[in-house]
Amino acid sequence: MSDVAQQFDIVIVGQGMAGTLMAYFLSEAGKKILVIDNHFEGSSSMVAAGIVNPITGKNFVLSWRINDFLPVARRVYDEISKKLGIQAYVEANVVRTLATPADENIWLSKSAEPITKKYIVEHQDVSEFECKVQPSFAYGELTHSFHVNWRQILEGFRELWKASGAYLSEKFDHQQLNITTSSYQYRGLSFNEIVFCEGFKGKDNPFFPNVGLAPSKGDVLLVKIQGAPFTKMYKDGIFIVHQYDDVYWAGSDYKWNCESDTPDPEAYEMIYGELKRILKIPFEVIDHIAAIRPTMRSRRPVFKVHETYNGMYFFNGLGTKGSSMGPYLAQQFSNYIIHKNPEDLKI
Repeated sequence: MSDVAQQFDIVIVGQGMAGTLMAYFLSEAGKKILVIDNHFEGSSSMVAAGIVNPITGKNFVLSWRINDFLPVARRVYDEISKKLGIQAYVEANVVRTLATPADENIWLSKSAEPITKKYIVEHQDVSEFECKVQPSFAYGELTHSFHVNWRQILEGFRELWKASGAYLSEKFDHQQLNITTSSYQYRGLSFNEIVFCEGFKGKDNPFFPNVGLAPSKGDVLLVKIQGAPFTKMYKDGIFIVHQYDDVYWAGSDYKWNCESDTPDPEAYEMIYGELKRILKIPFEVIDHIAAIRPTMRSRRPVFKVHETYNGMYFFNGLGTKGSSMGPYLAQQFSNYIIHKNPEDLKI
């Protein structure tokens, strides 16, 4: 810790999706930040495919506030791409199967609705999947969708912040946080404010009990599909999303009230079985990974200001749609931390 400056404006605990975005905005605003994280490989942000999908669910509804979230997400991921010298996201339409006439009828009705039709491709093109997947009754195709390279983003910022003395690689110990009337101290460090972005482990935060976190486990298979190659995302029960070369992300499943990030054999069999059902060409499983998502009972993210301790905050619950909502909300809540405008507390 000797190479880390001892005085900071703000400490961010956790470097998953929420913590990284919060730290990014605060740093860009000129705040002297320190990120504390133990580089947990089972972080849901490290495992996520980062899918941004404007229309979701079996009834093909517009994702919550997607019209607000999408422009900010694209702008922020473009900024991050330039800052880190990476491709932070990949434009990719979603092709989804419509298994029954009823599904097709719902899809066609959504194609005519003003709020959803701009996201629906009028004449879908599924040619890249022909002879490679089992044919469906019909297909729908979405545009304005993309997937975010979270692993590259997290690793890129980690290295950037390490190089500038703004990163401490260790597990945060809440018991060692000393609170005074004017500042916070932690293991020889002094800072004015602290933001907890701890993912599913936030349910154990002693300063913010009972926030409504309901963690859910997700398993994913990384598979090699030679001779695909699929540029679009494919949705048929599970998602199949291109990662690199001939490697694809396949998943994921949901298991509630499970806090073990050990890959689940039952989940493996489920996803493997779905791939066998979907694909007509050979595939090879190269990895099976699992993580715990910080989902909320309310299905909405949370930003809390501590009722007693000035400058203490809690940002969490981005869940499965964090790639779309995360940039907008992190920007909004970082604005609150800087300017203390109550309007920025509204979700």
